Amino acid sequence: MNKIFKIATLISKEKVGDLTAAEQQYLHEWKSKNERTYRLASDSKQIQKKHELYDKIDPEKSWNKITNNIPELRTKVIRLRTVMKWVALIVLPLLATTYVLNEVYWGKNQVVVEAGSPKATLELSNGEIIYLEDYQGRDIKSGKEKLASNVDNVLVYQKGDVADEVLHYNTITTPTQGEYSASLSDGTKIWLNAQTKIEFPERFGKGKREVRLISGEAYFEVTKNEERPFIVLLSNGSEVEVLGTRFNVMAYKDEAEIQTTLVEGKVRFGMMDEEVLLAPGEQSGMNTETGEVQVREVKTNIYTAWVNGKFVFNREPMESVLRKMSRWYGVKVICDDEAVLKRRISGVTDRYEDIYKFISLIEEISPIELDLEDDYLIVSRKVK
Repeated sequence: MNKIFKIATLISKEKVGDLTAAEQQYLHEWKSKNERTYRLASDSKQIQKKHELYDKIDPEKSWNKITNNIPELRTKVIRLRTVMKWVALIVLPLLATTYVLNEVYWGKNQVVVEAGSPKATLELSNGEIIYLEDYQGRDIKSGKEKLASNVDNVLVYQKGDVADEVLHYNTITTPTQGEYSASLSDGTKIWLNAQTKIEFPERFGKGKREVRLISGEAYFEVTKNEERPFIVLLSNGSEVEVLGTRFNVMAYKDEAEIQTTLVEGKVRFGMMDEEVLLAPGEQSGMNTETGEVQVREVKTNIYTAWVNGKFVFNREPMESVLRKMSRWYGVKVICDDEAVLKRRISGVTDRYEDIYKFISLIEEISPIELDLEDDYLIVSRKVK
């Protein structure tokens, strides 16, 4: 609690430009680690709400109310008359800021769950592991040879083909709450969603270009080369073959389908002797249990929205929505109501907002209630 009061004091002093150099440095270091908390605690609307609340009620009752919620202030010997002298300029804004901070840190409904962000591990062919989010602005090397650069959360491989046809493979893995992007040696660009693992050669050979999507979801913009098809191999033995195109492949192990969504160009989706050709605006869905493949027309922006920082749902089952929330926000979902899981919802929200924006959207457009307790998301029907 001492720290909360100290931070609240510094935020209040910052607003009136009264920080010393040492205080400014202390607050800067705290802000860098608690960006969301700082935004909430310094939000003028939040502080004004608390300010107006205290201003409307009896001063002595107000002081008692505040000290009940902020125990730290009980130990401060301050005469009520002295408090009231400064209440308009200093004390109420300070107490309001402290109250907001107190709610953020200790409030039952203020669990801080951040959205995902760029982070991934890169495993080189020699087994070395590199944490890419901590390796910004640096070159990736194998011995003295430069393989790639890692700048602004994009891994860019050196262009060119291997001379001896011996391929050396790298693997990128994004965790829960992670994403990353890469540009391969042929110029093909890949965006990786959360919980995704992909294997690819440091440099392609002279023939076909193959990468292996082991699990997860990836969006591809393939460099066109009619003589060297680009092939995405999937863990169930199926594959996607293209010449030059933009498409999305979703192959999470906990999903009922492997989906390939074509935005531009042409692709062939196949497994053993069965194959389908997709045109722009079409999606193939392979049932992971039966192997049956269906082709359907879709609005591709729904399935590629994540690349542009959005969640877009169009009558999507709640069960699927919750899986996406779990991957992106790192929460464990608890729901034993089959009717809730099967309910379909539609909506759009920013992927980089904290989880409360997502929760508000779902509760606004459906009779579903979501309660966040620590890292558990408890889902149920609203009580009428």
